[in-house]
Amino acid sequence: MSKYTDYDSVSVNYDKTRKAVGIEIVLGFLASLPQPAQGLRVLDAGCGTGNYATLIQRWFPRVVCLDFSLGMLKKAKDKFEALRSQEGAFVQADMTHLPFAAGVFDAVVCNQSLHHIDEPGTDFKNQRSFFKHANRTLKPGGAVIINTITHEQLRDGVWWGDLIKPAVERMTGRFTSNEKLDEILRAAGFEITDQIVPVSTIIQQVGYFDEDALHRKEFRDGDSHFSLLTAPELQDTLERIDRMRADGQLGAYIAQRDRLRQRIGQFAYFVARKTREISS
Repeated sequence: MSKYTDYDSVSVNYDKTRKAVGIEIVLGFLASLPQPAQGLRVLDAGCGTGNYATLIQRWFPRVVCLDFSLGMLKKAKDKFEALRSQEGAFVQADMTHLPFAAGVFDAVVCNQSLHHIDEPGTDFKNQRSFFKHANRTLKPGGAVIINTITHEQLRDGVWWGDLIKPAVERMTGRFTSNEKLDEILRAAGFEITDQIVPVSTIIQQVGYFDEDALHRKEFRDGDSHFSLLTAPELQDTLERIDRMRADGQLGAYIAQRDRLRQRIGQFAYFVARKTREISS
């Protein structure tokens, strides 16, 4: 359940700029699990429009899609129907209270959704609840595969990060530091085994380098940072872009900022294995 973005509304534009970036990482780790692919049960928690789930089910057909937004979940279901897949299951629920029996999944996948479930200053109580439920619903030795953004990537992973500082500051408290994520996972009975940062991959691949991208709402709907800007702050950002364009500086600014992205990437994957049961 997003605490700051109306995804029933955003679902209309979301897929215009968002793809399943890093899906090869997800598939690789699922393939490393000892269970046969046809029998592997995977939960996509915070599945959104199903970009990841539809690709996962090609090789691991027993996928359950969970999201709080009915709009996003309908998009996911429509994609499965378009593929004529009969395997997908769709559950509308809050990911902090997973409505499943114990020990039913081999893996839980969580792509760019954890930052939507906590307000800043709450010590990530909802993430803690999610991982406790993930532990309960996973079989012994199961894995959680987490796609998230580091604090450094929040600031400098996109070329417009420095132009929307108020949103970045408000967003930072919604993302764990790497150290905090490790602490939360350990408390929930997991141990991080792998961390991967694909520095060459861009989250919003469609239109990312377009100088007019931020002027289009359908592009901004692909980055939830913009929902944390006030109307005057957004207007100020767009006016700064217009001034740089008028001065002939915008292209060089984008190129300079993108060199940071090429060094640190835009997102990171963490894989954690269930090492012990915890009390509920």
